[in-house]
Amino acid sequence: MAKIQGSTQSVDISTDNGTTWKSLICLRTSSVNGTVDSTVEQTNCGTFTSIGKPNMTVDFDAICETAPGGSEVSYSSLLGYFNAGTQVLVRVQNPVVTGSSAGASYYQSFDAYLTSLTLNQSTTEFINFSGTFTSNGLIDITA
Repeated sequence: MAKIQGSTQSVDISTDNGTTWKSLICLRTSSVNGTVDSTVEQTNCGTFTSIGKPNMTVDFDAICETAPGGSEVSYSSLLGYFNAGTQVLVRVQNPVVTGSSAGASYYQSFDAYLTSLTLNQSTTEFINFSGTFTSNGLIDITA
């Protein structure tokens, strides 16, 4: 089984319902996190568990760039989405898959809001930013 190098992974953002995609600029790290709220009831009839709808978040950390390319999402663009409360489409997929291709090892896409955004500055490092996208609605897992 082939392993996937983290440096080939991107977090893609679309503001036009998936017609065009842009990758987060100079991505250092990212994590995709899934959660489901649950309730457990202990009764004299047994234990009952109910679950809610799945929720996804994507946490990321990236370096600021003064001249982003046309296929990249910069800190400035994200700040605009954050400030306006813009819902975007987020996609994380097997990096060897391009476009909508069957057989992807993994694929997740969902409408999301940018729910946190932080600009980090240090005298000994490049200026970087981090944030979290939080899903709003169903999660598409079919490429």
